[in-house]
Amino acid sequence: MTKNLFLASAAKAAFALATVMMSAAFTACSSSNDEPTPEPLPEPKAQTVTIDGEEKPILKAEYDPEGDGNYRIYLILSADEKEQVVLHINKDVFGTPIKLTEKTKKNADAVYFYWTVDYYKSNGEGGNTKFIEASGNPEQSVPVFNTGTLEYAGSIKGTLNIRLRNGRVKGKDGKEHTLTISYSGKITEL
Repeated sequence: MTKNLFLASAAKAAFALATVMMSAAFTACSSSNDEPTPEPLPEPKAQTVTIDGEEKPILKAEYDPEGDGNYRIYLILSADEKEQVVLHINKDVFGTPIKLTEKTKKNADAVYFYWTVDYYKSNGEGGNTKFIEASGNPEQSVPVFNTGTLEYAGSIKGTLNIRLRNGRVKGKDGKEHTLTISYSGKITEL
């Protein structure tokens, strides 16, 4: 009887030890295969668009009313106006951070709009090329950001504040790019 108790006790201890070792092995394996979480990007610099670490001052800000409180906003980054960021927004979401990692969900109680963030750069031939295109439109295959939030505050016809923080998005070249925006001031209607 003592022999059976000893064997049962030894088996129980061996099972507990094996369980702990397997748990540690699974934890080690899963953490080594996970994607590393990227560090947050620095806060956007005032009156600047920063793309892939390169700061570009905002030379001019303009807007085009599209009806129903929807606006297209142009942040001009070059004297020839070929380099620019174009944003689409609805005035009813001012003050609410927009998660750029999600498509817009239809809600009967809310204004339905699609956010967009597009970055154009000069193509060297007198025109420009859309380098980054991201949209919250669930009916489009346009990508969303991998990380990032966008917030508008103020008034389109007064002082407008725009902040895009921690933006990481796949560009038209298939590579991930970083993008931050900080603008505060008046904008001109087209």
